[in-house]
Amino acid sequence: MISYFLSFAWGIWILISFIGWGTAINRLIFPEQRVDWGERAAWGIAWSVIFGGLLNVTWTISPAAILIYVCSGALYGIIDAWRNKTSLANKLNQLIKAFQSNKFLAIGTFIALLLAFWQYAGCVYSYTFSAIDDYQAYFVFPHKMLQIGSLGADPFSERRLVSSLGGQSFLLTLTFSVLGERSGYLIDPGCALLVTLGLIIGYCQRKKFSTTATLAMAIGLLSLNPIRLNTSGVLIPLCLFFALFNLLEGDRLKATNIPNNAAIVGLLAAAICALKSTWIPTCILFFTFSYIFYVIGSKTKHKAIYEFLLAVILLSLFVLPWSISLYQSSGTLLYPILGKGFHGSVYGGSVKLPNSVMDPEVAIKLKVYVILGIICILAVLGIRFWIIGTSKKQISREAAVSIFISGVIGTAIIAFTTGSADNYRYSYPQLLVMFAVFILIIVENIEHNKLSIKLKKIASLGAVVLSVLVALKSHQYNEFRSYKETINNIALGVNNVPLVTLEERKRYARILDSVPQKSRVLTRLDNPFLMNFKKHTIWIADFPGGASLPPGMPSFKGEEALADYLVSHLIRYVAYSYANEANFPRKFFEPMLIPNKNKWLENQALNTFEFQDSLQKLGESRKRIYDDGENFVIDLSSKKSKQ
Repeated sequence: MISYFLSFAWGIWILISFIGWGTAINRLIFPEQRVDWGERAAWGIAWSVIFGGLLNVTWTISPAAILIYVCSGALYGIIDAWRNKTSLANKLNQLIKAFQSNKFLAIGTFIALLLAFWQYAGCVYSYTFSAIDDYQAYFVFPHKMLQIGSLGADPFSERRLVSSLGGQSFLLTLTFSVLGERSGYLIDPGCALLVTLGLIIGYCQRKKFSTTATLAMAIGLLSLNPIRLNTSGVLIPLCLFFALFNLLEGDRLKATNIPNNAAIVGLLAAAICALKSTWIPTCILFFTFSYIFYVIGSKTKHKAIYEFLLAVILLSLFVLPWSISLYQSSGTLLYPILGKGFHGSVYGGSVKLPNSVMDPEVAIKLKVYVILGIICILAVLGIRFWIIGTSKKQISREAAVSIFISGVIGTAIIAFTTGSADNYRYSYPQLLVMFAVFILIIVENIEHNKLSIKLKKIASLGAVVLSVLVALKSHQYNEFRSYKETINNIALGVNNVPLVTLEERKRYARILDSVPQKSRVLTRLDNPFLMNFKKHTIWIADFPGGASLPPGMPSFKGEEALADYLVSHLIRYVAYSYANEANFPRKFFEPMLIPNKNKWLENQALNTFEFQDSLQKLGESRKRIYDDGENFVIDLSSKKSKQ
């Protein structure tokens, strides 16, 4: 029980740290304007992602460095709160008086706080992670950072190449430096949900929404069930997207403050790009379109162009440390925009890009979606510049129009490049921020325009119905599991049930102890995140053949060709979890090979099965220097016949 509550507190401490670092950025860039705590927390997250890139490329990440970083931000946040205690006390007194005069507000606020507590409490400890994604990659990366100081090289990891530059992995080090893998969801969606709540409330207050409308928006957000298929980011990018929208839509970016404007815009955009590759198209388009509108509407176009160019330069510089690390590991600064690096498709073998093996029916659907997307974009532009008219509102950065256009186009790009494989999940953050902006615009027009009572009721009812549908969809996607899982997570967490047993951790220590120190080891294990990365150079084949050193891993050429290839790259030892087939058993995943299923997943399964079959055969022909009945380690240079 004590462990659970300490983990609960550590998440809050990280949140305070984000606010503290965001406050420091606020004082540095906009010293005369104090932004709300939600926006400062989002800025702190963005800075943490970029700062993590610097630590990663210089190999200086460690548990001690993370503790110093988190505690420094939290202490600064507490000091700042103490300095502003009078203002905070006044706001609290006003809130108490409002509760006393409005029982509805008090009850609604209590419900919102209860929902926020419930959502966060269910993220402190979790027991349902992806054995394919988290165990093979997303748990591995932060552990490597904490053990060796950097993501380092992992040329056989497809996710290291295509999934992310590393920002999300660094955020996980803030958790794993103190806690275990059970807390993989502590920051995202745990802390991220609270930050998003702060951003929404801050926006409503800035727009002078009524307390009823603000409360409705908060409860609506807390009623959502964020996707949790793996620990790659979901709500953290939503925070940053909305923070960028809030910044571009507001009045903080003065034309006379060009360097500071470019710095904060570049920081937020760079952080989004570093978190996950699937959000780069929408982010870059949003960034670009907002500046196009700004240049068009600006009276001093040369200043607007100067700010745009400076923001582009700063964005590139902020991302550069992460890109350098990726190049050193996987052969490209940014996949696939600046090259495919060591991706298996460049070698002309059996590994295919998702869009090259797309099912014809899926291709037709994508074409339909593109047509609908074009209609949607034309509708948004028509409403903004024809129905509303340019005379009724000065053209500035047009953040709302820009986020809608970029969201539609970005979603289409991701759908095409991923072969429409689970596109809803990949596009979730940008779709959710588009929905949030849409609802906020509706509510703003209801609140501030002198509409008839009947029209207000219709618009309000429409907003409520749309919100309920989105909430239901979010639960339906996860099969309405969130409440049951939350209860289960809290119960197991309070009872301190481990995710991985101590015996399993000792077993992985013995696996590596069987290999001479400083050796190169290629692994295909159930739980590679349990390995000690300090002892050896450990490379992980997460999706075999998806990424590999030139001239490419040989597939469907037999186990001896694979052995010769690995030995040629000084990889003498291979570890394989043969009993569970590295959590990718043929019996369970063979349905992926059924025709008319997703061709990309079928291609991944084919290559994985072939690789694991080759390892099984090599396990029969090569000396096993370790075998515990579930995992073996083989020496490729030593055949059994020579023993």
